[in-house]
Amino acid sequence: MLLSVLALLFAIWFTPSAISNGLRLWIWWRARQQGLTVKIDKIDAPFLRPVVLRGFHMISAHDAPFHIEVSAVQATVGLNLKAIVLHMSGRAIRTLSTEGLRLEIHRNKPAGISLTESGWATLQKLFPGNLDLGRFDLRVEDGPAVILLRTVSLSASEIEAGHFSADEVTIASPWFRQTFLHLRGATKWEDNRLTLAGLSLTRGLDLPSVTTDLSHLDKQNVRVDFDVEVFGGKIRASISNEWRSHVSNWNLMGSAADISLAQTAEAIGFTDRVGGLLHACNFTFRGDPRDVTHATASLWTEVTGLSWRDRAAEVIMLGAALYNRQVELEQLYVKQRKNQLTLRGEASFPTNSSDWLKPDFRGDISASISNLGDFAGLFGANPGDFAGEIAIEGTMNARERKIGGHLTATGGSLSIFKKQIDTFTAKLNLKASALEIEQLDLRRKQDSLHAEGKLDIGRAHNYSGSLSADISNLSDYLSIFGGTGPANSSPASAHIQFTIDSAVWDGFATVTTPNSRPIFLEATLPLRIGEDWNEFSMTPLNIILDFPTVSLGNMPRGLVPGNFRDGILRGTIRFSGTLQRPNIEGAVELLNGKMENALLGFTEMSGRARFEGNHGLIDFLDASNENVNVSLNGGIDVGDADDVAITLAGILPISELTPYPVGCVGQIMISPVGTVLAPVIDRVEFRGGFFNRNWTITLQPIGRELIASTNIAKQMFPLCLGTPFDGQVLMLGTPARSGFPAAHARKRAKRR
Repeated sequence: MLLSVLALLFAIWFTPSAISNGLRLWIWWRARQQGLTVKIDKIDAPFLRPVVLRGFHMISAHDAPFHIEVSAVQATVGLNLKAIVLHMSGRAIRTLSTEGLRLEIHRNKPAGISLTESGWATLQKLFPGNLDLGRFDLRVEDGPAVILLRTVSLSASEIEAGHFSADEVTIASPWFRQTFLHLRGATKWEDNRLTLAGLSLTRGLDLPSVTTDLSHLDKQNVRVDFDVEVFGGKIRASISNEWRSHVSNWNLMGSAADISLAQTAEAIGFTDRVGGLLHACNFTFRGDPRDVTHATASLWTEVTGLSWRDRAAEVIMLGAALYNRQVELEQLYVKQRKNQLTLRGEASFPTNSSDWLKPDFRGDISASISNLGDFAGLFGANPGDFAGEIAIEGTMNARERKIGGHLTATGGSLSIFKKQIDTFTAKLNLKASALEIEQLDLRRKQDSLHAEGKLDIGRAHNYSGSLSADISNLSDYLSIFGGTGPANSSPASAHIQFTIDSAVWDGFATVTTPNSRPIFLEATLPLRIGEDWNEFSMTPLNIILDFPTVSLGNMPRGLVPGNFRDGILRGTIRFSGTLQRPNIEGAVELLNGKMENALLGFTEMSGRARFEGNHGLIDFLDASNENVNVSLNGGIDVGDADDVAITLAGILPISELTPYPVGCVGQIMISPVGTVLAPVIDRVEFRGGFFNRNWTITLQPIGRELIASTNIAKQMFPLCLGTPFDGQVLMLGTPARSGFPAAHARKRAKRR
């Protein structure tokens, strides 16, 4: 009996130290196997009482795939020594409670595992029967995605319900960010499954239950099941992840029903008005998200009563599946009143990167559109720009860079960009190496367009065919390009006829207007697919423009040069060379031209110019306004389309009278003057490009000796004609026209 008492006293005395040192050694050994470093300030192990770990801190190695850091001010562990020492069934830890717990996990490398297989098995064996985590913080990062929990309390027991609370839960990613405050709920802990229940996340969003299954953690498998009541509907889903053998295998199954899109949009802060109902949705996924080519997935969803801004659709159904490297579009169906569109098809994922250039797919399309405006509005267009009926039927397939199929489209009473089209017919054939336009016919009143041809889909992208059009009134179409009709109601008609061979257009066009002889255009020019503006501007071309007698007052505004409203224009121009380096031959003459405004200082103008090569000669240019007549001559240099120079010199002296600095010339004003003390201008030069607006005007004073003695130099101003700049007017003076009172001219000059 004495020996028994001594043995008992010895056990009471020795056990706390043995447990304390043994536990410290076991934790250090197990942590080292997983590449973790553990520091514990003090371990208290009273006899037959829970062990207390004070100042616990664990951190992973700096080169580990995951950065793991766990710290706690104090952790109290109730050990089951019988199960530990005798290796009996039951949990090794009966209870676990913490104070000041903080956990942080984030990925350091795109691939890798945080623990070994034995490490996950050990972690599962350490799950306690009762858990009480008081006021802890958790932060999990994976690239740009972050999950943050602040001031969380969690208690769970196998024999009674526990509680859960969190002051803040934040989920942030590139596509989603949301914060939930003051969450409260109940917990259940059974067979290593933790259930949170009764969570109200926000108005209209409740979480009746979410269960995390950790019972197969030793096999590196975790599963989460949850039910969500969201904006009048429900979402049910099950997500599991197995990451054995360095391969992450995800399983996702879920369904959704009767979710209000309006309430969803309001909850996430979407500012546009959205309506409709996600009536039904089923989805599955199995595989590695980083390798979708070896995954399987399916999706079926139906949206009813969809509305967004001015867009609306009664039903949108989408069904698709992914399996065995095949993507099958079972159906995309859109119904909008009497409009219907159906798409079906399938495609194969390529086995390597080079096979992306050899797609393998097949598809069918069927559409019956009774109101093109409503249907175009569904895809973002202005419904008022479109109207009419159209029907589309066809198939398309591709395999080993060989494309085939056929597409037919017909329409009637159409309005496209507010332009009426009475009938429309198109037939397209897709062949192995070419797109063939079998027929393209457009008719509108007395106007018609017919085209047919072939497009090479190979590397050269050559195309050939023919195009013809008859237009009874050009004004109906020029508004598309910013033009308007003539001043009177007289129409301008046109006939166009072109053939195309290897992307080279060769043909002619004639335009006929009242009181004018026909304008004739003959052109040969290449228009290659994929060619940018710089390449096109250096392509040789030949254009002949013949306009024997043209009444500018009867021409549509989009075809009238400058801002002329009346006059006679005649001449012949031949363009050759390139747009960048043009070669021009011919002559142009303007008689009694009348202008819409006096931006250049004149309202009437007549003149003649002759061109030879890249130079032109202005024989005369007579311009006038209500107060002055000016006679000019000069030259034109068109050697470079980006640097065109027009030089004008006056027969009578011209003076610069602007009393203030001019930053940009928005208007030129020419007034009659008498004798003034101002430099006399020898010539005026306009310089700029044909295809840009970087034009300038330069005033060159007369007399080099005068310039040298008075420090007067030529003045150059940028041009911004027609721009409403306050005070940006360049004022010039010249002797009064015949009949203008001289005394009045002297008085105006004196005021200046």
